[in-house]
Amino acid sequence: MSNLLKVLTISSILMVCFVRVGNSQEVPTERPQVRDDFTDDEYNQFVSVSKELLPLQQDADEKMMNTLGENDIERERFQELFQAQQQGNIRDASDDPTEIASFNKAGQQMMKIQEETGKQIEQKITESGMDVNTFREISQAYQQNPEVRQKIDGLIQREEQ
Repeated sequence: MSNLLKVLTISSILMVCFVRVGNSQEVPTERPQVRDDFTDDEYNQFVSVSKELLPLQQDADEKMMNTLGENDIERERFQELFQAQQQGNIRDASDDPTEIASFNKAGQQMMKIQEETGKQIEQKITESGMDVNTFREISQAYQQNPEVRQKIDGLIQREEQ
């Protein structure tokens, strides 16, 4: 599997992991300081667990794409409507009640898929012996810290060889 695909998958996993946190907490307006003092064992375990999570994330991605198809809404249009909804102006993005109903139905189904996948991911992480919060911290650091990203990408490349 290509390094880019793994990076994108790690990003997707991060999104799913934070769905459960995001549903119960306000999103801060400033980014908190990201921890970057992980041990080599934590990095290695993160890469190993991430590989185990790939099938779960791929299955969730497929289910979400099927949900969009079942609700007759294109991915790009769903993203546009989602962004408009987040900004509080979905009516500016669409005045079609049928489209908005399809968007809402698909969104609710996708939230259920993400929640179920999030639970499965947390269970896999826990079963691996890794702390879920440490996994989240490394995921966040991967997104925000070039040194952490470089370290993880290096581990992935070494395993591919």
